[in-house]
Amino acid sequence: MPGMTAVGVSPGMVPVLAVLEFAGAGGLLIGIGYRPLGVAAAVGVVLYFLGAVIAHLRVKDLKGTPGAGILLVASAAELALAAVSM
Repeated sequence: MPGMTAVGVSPGMVPVLAVLEFAGAGGLLIGIGYRPLGVAAAVGVVLYFLGAVIAHLRVKDLKGTPGAGILLVASAAELALAAVSM
């Protein structure tokens, strides 16, 4: 929570962000069987973590940026693999 507060996320937005993360994870899991949904979920997850990286960089929060950056790279790799396997 301190990292989210540092970038200006209000406590009321935390449940919304959590739902988005769970929806992305669920979409990636379902996407194992139904590839178009997996690709769509991967795009959403990449955009989510891109927004997280931008939010951390915007306020110069160097502690939170690497974690979000690693998850961004991992989700971008999953998107690339999903797109290639279509």
